[in-house]
Amino acid sequence: MAGDMVLLAFDEEGGRLPVRQSLAPAVRGALLAELLDGGALTDEAGAAGVAGEAPADAALRHVWQGIAADPGRKWLHWVRRDGRESVRQVLRALEKDGLVRQSTSRVFGFLPLDRARLTPAGLAAARDVRASVAATAEATAAGAGGAPAAGRTALLTGLAHAGGQLGVALPADRRRVLKGRLTDLAEDAAPVSAAVRRAVQDLGGAAVS
Repeated sequence: MAGDMVLLAFDEEGGRLPVRQSLAPAVRGALLAELLDGGALTDEAGAAGVAGEAPADAALRHVWQGIAADPGRKWLHWVRRDGRESVRQVLRALEKDGLVRQSTSRVFGFLPLDRARLTPAGLAAARDVRASVAATAEATAAGAGGAPAAGRTALLTGLAHAGGQLGVALPADRRRVLKGRLTDLAEDAAPVSAAVRRAVQDLGGAAVS
C-alpha cells in the first residue's frame, strides 16, 4: 500500500515526484495501516503495539521493529518518525520491481539532488492506482443504493485524503463535491488516518484534500 501511495504522488507524466513534506507522513501512515489491517500491529487505547513476527518487506519490517522496541507510543509518534527513510525504502522497492528509476545529480557541482521517475511499467501502475482511487471515491456511499467500500483501495483512498495526496487522482472540484465520502473513507482508516492528518497539519505543508 505504501508503494501505491508513492505512485499516487507522481505527476501524470511520471517524471516528477513532488518534494512535499506531506508525503512522508502519508507513506508512514500507509505502512502502519497495512500492518494494522494485516494483524501485525494492535491498537490499544490509541497506542500501537506489535503482534506476531516481523514482516519480510523491508519498509514494513522497519516500522514493526521500531514499535516492538518502544511499545505504547501513540500513532502520531509513529507517523512522524523516520518518514524520509520510509519513503527511501519504498522507492527502493519500487525500483527493484521495475516501476521506478532513481538517479542522483549534483547542483552547483556539489549539492546532491536525488531524482525518481516512473518507468513505462510504473506509468501504467500509477494510472491504475489513480483510476482505482478515483473510482472508490466516486462510488455511491453505503445506504444510498451501493455497497460500502472495503479493502486495500478504500484504505489507501482514506489515508490519501487524510494526507493530502489526492491531487493527481481527483481534481479540486471533485474533491470538494466528494468531501463527505472522502471523510467517511478516512474515518474508516482510523486510528492511523487521524494521526496522518494531524502530522500534515502540523507540518503546515501541502493542504489536506
